[in-house]
Amino acid sequence: MNRALSLRSRPGFSIVELLVAVTLTLAVFAITLPFVRVQSRALGANAGRMDAEQVARYAQRTIDRDLSQAAQVGDQPTLVFAGPMGIAFNANLLAADASDPSAEEIESGAASTLTEGWRVANAATIPLTNRTYPTVDYTDPAGGLSRVETISYFLRSDTISGRTDVYVLYRRVNARDSTQVVRGIQVPADSSFFSYFRTVADTLQRITSGFPLYWDSTTTRSIRAVGIRSTGFFRNNVERRDVLRTVQWRVNLQPFRSASSACTATPAAATGLTATGQFSTTTNSDSTNKWSVRLAWSASAGDVASGPVRRYAIDRQFGGVWRTIAAVAATAGASYRFDAAAPRDNGAMTFRVRAISCGGVPSAGITAAITVTP
Repeated sequence: MNRALSLRSRPGFSIVELLVAVTLTLAVFAITLPFVRVQSRALGANAGRMDAEQVARYAQRTIDRDLSQAAQVGDQPTLVFAGPMGIAFNANLLAADASDPSAEEIESGAASTLTEGWRVANAATIPLTNRTYPTVDYTDPAGGLSRVETISYFLRSDTISGRTDVYVLYRRVNARDSTQVVRGIQVPADSSFFSYFRTVADTLQRITSGFPLYWDSTTTRSIRAVGIRSTGFFRNNVERRDVLRTVQWRVNLQPFRSASSACTATPAAATGLTATGQFSTTTNSDSTNKWSVRLAWSASAGDVASGPVRRYAIDRQFGGVWRTIAAVAATAGASYRFDAAAPRDNGAMTFRVRAISCGGVPSAGITAAITVTP
Protein backbone atom coordinates (compact mmCIF):
# COMPACT_ATOMS: atom_id res chain seq x y z
CA MET A 1 0.00 0.00 0.00
CA ASN A 2 2.73 2.49 0.92
CA ARG A 3 4.51 1.85 -2.41
CA ALA A 4 1.31 2.45 -4.41
CA LEU A 5 0.60 5.69 -2.56
CA SER A 6 4.17 6.86 -3.19
CA LEU A 7 3.88 6.31 -6.93
CA ARG A 8 0.55 8.12 -7.15
CA SER A 9 1.86 11.13 -5.25
CA ARG A 10 5.03 11.63 -7.41
CA PRO A 11 4.89 15.04 -9.21
CA GLY A 12 4.75 15.14 -13.08
CA PHE A 13 3.57 17.16 -16.09
CA SER A 14 -0.07 17.71 -16.75
CA ILE A 15 -1.54 17.43 -20.21
CA VAL A 16 -1.88 21.20 -20.37
CA GLU A 17 1.79 21.69 -19.52
CA LEU A 18 2.85 19.18 -22.19
CA LEU A 19 0.71 20.93 -24.80
CA VAL A 20 2.21 24.29 -23.89
CA ALA A 21 5.78 22.87 -24.12
CA VAL A 22 5.10 21.28 -27.52
CA THR A 23 3.53 24.50 -28.79
CA LEU A 24 6.52 26.58 -27.69
CA THR A 25 8.94 24.10 -29.25
CA LEU A 26 7.08 24.23 -32.55
CA ALA A 27 7.04 28.01 -32.43
CA VAL A 28 10.81 28.14 -31.92
CA PHE A 29 11.31 25.78 -34.85
CA ALA A 30 8.96 27.85 -37.00
CA ILE A 31 10.94 30.99 -36.22
CA THR A 32 14.43 29.53 -36.69
CA LEU A 33 13.77 27.27 -39.69
CA PRO A 34 13.67 30.11 -42.26
CA PHE A 35 17.02 31.38 -40.98
CA VAL A 36 18.51 27.90 -41.24
CA ARG A 37 17.21 27.59 -44.79
CA VAL A 38 18.65 30.98 -45.75
CA GLN A 39 22.05 30.05 -44.33
CA SER A 40 21.97 26.66 -46.03
CA ARG A 41 21.14 28.23 -49.38
CA ALA A 42 23.87 30.85 -48.92
CA LEU A 43 26.43 28.14 -48.19
CA GLY A 44 25.28 26.18 -51.23
CA ALA A 45 25.44 29.26 -53.45
CA ASN A 46 28.94 30.17 -52.22
CA ALA A 47 30.12 26.60 -52.75
CA GLY A 48 28.71 26.68 -56.28
CA ARG A 49 30.40 29.96 -57.10
CA MET A 50 33.73 28.73 -55.73
CA ASP A 51 33.45 25.45 -57.64
CA ALA A 52 32.66 27.22 -60.92
CA GLU A 53 35.50 29.72 -60.46
CA GLN A 54 38.01 27.02 -59.55
CA VAL A 55 37.13 25.09 -62.71
CA ALA A 56 37.54 28.21 -64.85
CA ARG A 57 40.84 29.27 -63.28
CA TYR A 58 42.34 25.79 -63.31
CA ALA A 59 41.70 25.45 -67.04
CA GLN A 60 43.10 28.93 -67.76
CA ARG A 61 46.22 28.51 -65.63
CA THR A 62 47.01 25.04 -67.00
CA ILE A 63 46.91 26.25 -70.60
CA ASP A 64 48.75 29.48 -69.79
CA ARG A 65 51.58 27.60 -68.07
CA ASP A 66 52.28 25.57 -71.24
CA LEU A 67 51.36 28.11 -73.91
CA SER A 68 53.60 30.79 -72.39
CA GLN A 69 56.54 28.46 -73.18
CA ALA A 70 55.58 28.08 -76.87
CA ALA A 71 58.57 28.82 -79.07
CA GLN A 72 59.85 28.55 -82.60
CA VAL A 73 63.01 26.44 -82.78
CA GLY A 74 64.69 26.45 -86.16
CA ASP A 75 61.96 25.97 -88.76
CA GLN A 76 59.64 24.20 -86.34
CA PRO A 77 56.60 26.51 -86.04
CA THR A 78 55.26 27.97 -82.83
CA LEU A 79 51.58 27.29 -83.62
CA VAL A 80 50.52 24.08 -85.33
CA PHE A 81 46.75 24.49 -85.15
CA ALA A 82 44.52 27.40 -84.13
CA GLY A 83 40.80 26.88 -83.72
CA PRO A 84 37.95 28.22 -81.57
CA MET A 85 37.79 25.03 -79.47
CA GLY A 86 41.33 23.73 -79.77
CA ILE A 87 44.97 24.70 -80.14
CA ALA A 88 48.26 22.91 -80.81
CA PHE A 89 51.70 24.44 -80.37
CA ASN A 90 55.35 23.51 -79.98
CA ALA A 91 57.13 23.96 -76.66
CA ASN A 92 60.11 22.35 -74.97
CA LEU A 93 58.48 21.58 -71.64
CA LEU A 94 60.05 18.32 -70.51
CA ALA A 95 63.41 16.55 -70.75
CA ALA A 96 64.47 13.10 -69.60
CA ASP A 97 67.85 14.34 -68.37
CA ALA A 98 70.03 17.44 -68.09
CA SER A 99 71.37 17.10 -71.64
CA ASP A 100 68.55 19.34 -72.89
CA PRO A 101 69.25 22.71 -71.25
CA SER A 102 66.36 24.57 -72.89
CA ALA A 103 63.66 22.30 -71.39
CA GLU A 104 61.62 23.83 -68.60
CA GLU A 105 61.52 20.70 -66.43
CA ILE A 106 63.44 17.44 -66.08
CA GLU A 107 61.76 14.11 -65.32
CA SER A 108 64.35 11.37 -65.06
CA GLY A 109 63.55 8.46 -67.35
CA ALA A 110 60.53 10.08 -69.01
CA ALA A 111 59.48 8.47 -72.31
CA SER A 112 60.92 9.93 -75.51
CA THR A 113 57.39 10.50 -76.83
CA LEU A 114 56.96 13.00 -73.97
CA THR A 115 60.34 14.71 -74.21
CA GLU A 116 61.22 14.84 -77.93
CA GLY A 117 59.75 16.27 -81.11
CA TRP A 118 56.84 14.57 -82.84
CA ARG A 119 58.18 12.27 -85.56
CA VAL A 120 56.73 11.51 -89.01
CA ALA A 121 56.77 7.81 -88.11
CA ASN A 122 54.21 8.55 -85.39
CA ALA A 123 52.22 11.16 -87.32
CA ALA A 124 48.54 11.37 -86.40
CA THR A 125 45.51 13.56 -86.83
CA ILE A 126 45.49 16.78 -84.82
CA PRO A 127 42.52 16.74 -82.40
CA LEU A 128 39.32 18.33 -83.79
CA THR A 129 40.78 18.39 -87.32
CA ASN A 130 41.35 16.16 -90.33
CA ARG A 131 44.96 17.27 -90.79
CA THR A 132 47.88 14.94 -90.11
CA TYR A 133 50.99 16.24 -88.38
CA PRO A 134 53.96 16.34 -88.69
CA THR A 135 54.81 16.12 -92.36
CA VAL A 136 58.58 16.29 -91.78
CA ASP A 137 61.00 15.40 -89.00
CA TYR A 138 62.03 18.77 -87.62
CA THR A 139 65.63 19.34 -86.62
CA ASP A 140 67.25 21.79 -84.27
CA PRO A 141 69.75 24.41 -85.54
CA ALA A 142 72.61 22.01 -84.78
CA GLY A 143 71.17 19.41 -87.16
CA GLY A 144 69.88 16.96 -84.54
CA LEU A 145 66.30 15.80 -84.21
CA SER A 146 64.14 18.36 -82.42
CA ARG A 147 63.40 17.92 -78.73
CA VAL A 148 60.46 20.31 -78.81
CA GLU A 149 57.14 18.59 -78.09
CA THR A 150 53.78 19.38 -79.69
CA ILE A 151 51.13 20.16 -77.06
CA SER A 152 47.42 20.04 -77.92
CA TYR A 153 44.54 21.41 -75.84
CA PHE A 154 41.00 20.80 -77.03
CA LEU A 155 37.42 20.58 -75.78
CA ARG A 156 34.87 17.84 -76.38
CA SER A 157 31.24 17.68 -75.30
CA ASP A 158 30.66 16.59 -71.69
CA THR A 159 28.05 13.86 -72.20
CA ILE A 160 27.55 13.40 -68.45
CA SER A 161 26.26 16.94 -68.00
CA GLY A 162 23.28 16.42 -70.28
CA ARG A 163 23.92 19.83 -71.89
CA THR A 164 25.22 20.68 -75.34
CA ASP A 165 27.21 23.74 -74.18
CA VAL A 166 29.29 22.06 -71.44
CA TYR A 167 32.65 20.53 -72.34
CA VAL A 168 35.63 18.58 -71.04
CA LEU A 169 39.11 20.04 -71.56
CA TYR A 170 41.79 17.57 -72.72
CA ARG A 171 45.57 17.77 -73.14
CA ARG A 172 47.74 15.70 -75.47
CA VAL A 173 51.51 15.50 -76.00
CA ASN A 174 52.55 14.54 -79.54
CA ALA A 175 50.51 11.48 -80.56
CA ARG A 176 50.12 10.04 -77.07
CA ASP A 177 46.76 9.35 -75.44
CA SER A 178 44.82 12.42 -74.37
CA THR A 179 44.42 13.16 -70.66
CA GLN A 180 41.50 14.95 -69.04
CA VAL A 181 42.39 18.33 -67.55
CA VAL A 182 39.03 19.41 -66.16
CA ARG A 183 35.34 19.02 -66.89
CA GLY A 184 32.52 21.52 -66.48
CA ILE A 185 33.67 24.15 -69.01
CA GLN A 186 30.76 26.07 -70.51
CA VAL A 187 31.03 27.54 -74.02
CA PRO A 188 27.89 29.08 -75.58
CA ALA A 189 27.06 28.07 -79.14
CA ASP A 190 27.81 31.56 -80.44
CA SER A 191 31.13 31.87 -78.56
CA SER A 192 34.60 30.27 -78.49
CA PHE A 193 37.11 29.18 -75.88
CA PHE A 194 40.20 30.37 -77.81
CA SER A 195 40.61 33.62 -79.73
CA TYR A 196 43.59 34.87 -81.73
CA PHE A 197 45.15 38.27 -82.30
CA ARG A 198 47.63 39.77 -84.75
CA THR A 199 49.33 43.16 -84.84
CA VAL A 200 47.78 45.81 -87.08
CA ALA A 201 49.29 49.31 -86.90
CA ASP A 202 50.96 48.49 -83.57
CA THR A 203 47.64 47.34 -82.10
CA LEU A 204 46.46 43.80 -81.39
CA GLN A 205 43.44 43.03 -83.56
CA ARG A 206 41.31 39.91 -83.21
CA ILE A 207 41.19 37.49 -86.12
CA THR A 208 37.50 36.78 -86.76
CA SER A 209 37.47 34.43 -89.77
CA GLY A 210 39.38 31.75 -91.63
CA PHE A 211 39.39 29.11 -88.89
CA PRO A 212 40.72 26.52 -88.49
CA LEU A 213 44.25 27.75 -89.17
CA TYR A 214 47.30 25.51 -89.56
CA TRP A 215 51.07 25.75 -89.36
CA ASP A 216 51.45 26.23 -93.14
CA SER A 217 49.29 29.38 -93.18
CA THR A 218 50.76 32.89 -93.27
CA THR A 219 47.89 34.01 -91.02
CA THR A 220 48.99 31.52 -88.36
CA ARG A 221 52.48 32.93 -88.47
CA SER A 222 51.08 36.42 -87.88
CA ILE A 223 49.37 35.49 -84.58
CA ARG A 224 50.91 37.42 -81.69
CA ALA A 225 48.54 36.56 -78.83
CA VAL A 226 46.03 33.89 -77.85
CA GLY A 227 42.95 34.76 -75.81
CA ILE A 228 41.38 32.29 -73.37
CA ARG A 229 37.77 32.68 -72.23
CA SER A 230 37.26 30.02 -69.57
CA THR A 231 33.80 29.70 -67.98
CA GLY A 232 33.27 27.24 -65.14
CA PHE A 233 29.84 25.60 -64.88
CA PHE A 234 28.10 24.39 -61.71
CA ARG A 235 24.53 23.14 -61.39
CA ASN A 236 22.88 24.24 -58.11
CA ASN A 237 20.29 21.52 -57.68
CA VAL A 238 18.87 23.08 -54.50
CA GLU A 239 17.87 26.31 -56.20
CA ARG A 240 17.62 24.66 -59.60
CA ARG A 241 19.81 27.18 -61.36
CA ASP A 242 23.17 27.24 -63.14
CA VAL A 243 26.19 29.02 -61.68
CA LEU A 244 28.75 30.39 -64.17
CA ARG A 245 32.07 32.09 -63.49
CA THR A 246 34.28 33.41 -66.31
CA VAL A 247 38.03 34.10 -66.43
CA GLN A 248 39.53 35.89 -69.45
CA TRP A 249 43.25 35.83 -70.19
CA ARG A 250 45.65 36.63 -73.00
CA VAL A 251 48.99 34.93 -73.71
CA ASN A 252 51.55 36.76 -75.84
CA LEU A 253 53.51 34.77 -78.41
CA GLN A 254 56.86 35.47 -79.97
CA PRO A 255 56.77 36.61 -83.62
CA PHE A 256 57.69 34.17 -86.38
CA ARG A 257 61.26 34.59 -87.56
CA SER A 258 63.27 32.76 -90.15
CA ALA A 259 65.87 30.42 -88.69
CA SER A 260 69.10 32.24 -87.91
CA SER A 261 72.62 30.90 -88.37
CA ALA A 262 73.32 32.26 -84.90
CA CYS A 263 70.84 29.87 -83.26
CA THR A 264 73.62 27.61 -82.01
CA ALA A 265 75.70 30.44 -80.56
CA THR A 266 75.29 31.73 -77.02
CA PRO A 267 73.16 34.90 -77.24
CA ALA A 268 74.06 38.18 -75.60
CA ALA A 269 72.66 38.60 -72.12
CA ALA A 270 69.94 41.09 -71.24
CA THR A 271 70.96 44.06 -69.11
CA GLY A 272 69.71 46.31 -66.34
CA LEU A 273 67.52 43.89 -64.39
CA THR A 274 65.65 45.51 -61.48
CA ALA A 275 63.20 44.02 -58.98
CA THR A 276 60.55 46.13 -57.26
CA GLY A 277 57.93 45.04 -54.72
CA GLN A 278 54.31 45.78 -55.64
CA PHE A 279 51.65 45.77 -52.88
CA SER A 280 47.88 45.58 -53.23
CA THR A 281 45.27 47.25 -51.04
CA THR A 282 43.50 43.99 -50.22
CA THR A 283 44.54 40.97 -48.16
CA ASN A 284 44.49 37.21 -48.53
CA SER A 285 42.08 35.00 -46.60
CA ASP A 286 44.78 34.43 -43.97
CA SER A 287 45.10 38.23 -43.46
CA THR A 288 48.51 38.47 -45.16
CA ASN A 289 49.11 41.22 -47.72
CA LYS A 290 48.95 40.46 -51.42
CA TRP A 291 52.04 41.53 -53.30
CA SER A 292 54.18 40.73 -56.30
CA VAL A 293 57.64 41.49 -57.61
CA ARG A 294 57.91 43.48 -60.83
CA LEU A 295 60.98 42.61 -62.88
CA ALA A 296 62.18 45.04 -65.56
CA TRP A 297 65.14 44.69 -67.92
CA SER A 298 66.61 45.90 -71.19
CA ALA A 299 66.60 43.59 -74.21
CA SER A 300 69.49 41.42 -75.30
CA ALA A 301 71.52 42.70 -78.26
CA GLY A 302 70.27 39.64 -80.16
CA ASP A 303 66.61 40.58 -79.63
CA VAL A 304 66.03 42.21 -83.02
CA ALA A 305 63.95 41.26 -86.05
CA SER A 306 66.73 39.18 -87.61
CA GLY A 307 68.36 38.15 -84.33
CA PRO A 308 68.49 34.75 -82.64
CA VAL A 309 66.81 35.58 -79.30
CA ARG A 310 63.33 34.08 -79.04
CA ARG A 311 62.37 34.44 -75.37
CA TYR A 312 63.53 35.26 -71.87
CA ALA A 313 63.51 32.67 -69.10
CA ILE A 314 62.54 33.97 -65.66
CA ASP A 315 64.25 32.02 -62.87
CA ARG A 316 64.02 32.21 -59.10
CA GLN A 317 66.39 30.76 -56.53
CA PHE A 318 64.85 28.24 -54.11
CA GLY A 319 67.16 26.85 -51.44
CA GLY A 320 70.23 27.66 -53.51
CA VAL A 321 68.78 26.00 -56.64
CA TRP A 322 67.60 27.98 -59.70
CA ARG A 323 64.15 27.07 -61.03
CA THR A 324 62.43 28.50 -64.09
CA ILE A 325 59.08 30.02 -63.09
CA ALA A 326 57.98 31.63 -66.37
CA ALA A 327 59.02 32.86 -69.81
CA VAL A 328 58.47 36.06 -71.75
CA ALA A 329 58.32 36.04 -75.56
CA ALA A 330 60.98 38.15 -77.28
CA THR A 331 59.28 40.70 -79.53
CA ALA A 332 62.28 42.76 -80.68
CA GLY A 333 61.34 45.39 -78.12
CA ALA A 334 63.77 47.62 -76.23
CA SER A 335 62.64 46.64 -72.74
CA TYR A 336 60.49 44.12 -70.90
CA ARG A 337 58.78 43.63 -67.59
CA PHE A 338 57.27 40.70 -65.73
CA ASP A 339 55.19 40.50 -62.55
CA ALA A 340 56.16 37.53 -60.38
CA ALA A 341 53.27 36.77 -58.04
CA ALA A 342 54.20 35.87 -54.46
CA PRO A 343 50.96 36.15 -52.48
CA ARG A 344 52.17 34.46 -49.27
CA ASP A 345 55.91 34.52 -49.60
CA ASN A 346 58.13 37.20 -48.13
CA GLY A 347 61.71 37.91 -47.15
CA ALA A 348 64.83 37.81 -49.31
CA MET A 349 64.67 36.33 -52.80
CA THR A 350 66.77 36.44 -55.94
CA PHE A 351 65.53 36.45 -59.54
CA ARG A 352 67.43 35.78 -62.77
CA VAL A 353 66.68 36.54 -66.43
CA ARG A 354 68.31 34.64 -69.33
CA ALA A 355 67.92 35.26 -73.07
CA ILE A 356 67.12 32.04 -74.98
CA SER A 357 68.12 31.66 -78.63
CA CYS A 358 66.16 30.02 -81.44
CA GLY A 359 68.31 26.95 -80.84
CA GLY A 360 67.39 26.83 -77.17
CA VAL A 361 70.81 28.09 -76.06
CA PRO A 362 70.63 30.26 -72.91
CA SER A 363 72.70 33.37 -72.33
CA ALA A 364 74.47 34.23 -69.11
CA GLY A 365 71.96 35.24 -66.48
CA ILE A 366 71.51 38.65 -64.93
CA THR A 367 70.25 38.72 -61.36
CA ALA A 368 68.41 41.02 -58.99
CA ALA A 369 67.70 40.50 -55.29
CA ILE A 370 64.84 41.94 -53.25
CA THR A 371 63.70 41.73 -49.65
CA VAL A 372 60.04 42.32 -48.93
CA THR A 373 58.27 42.04 -45.58
CA PRO A 374 54.51 42.51 -45.99
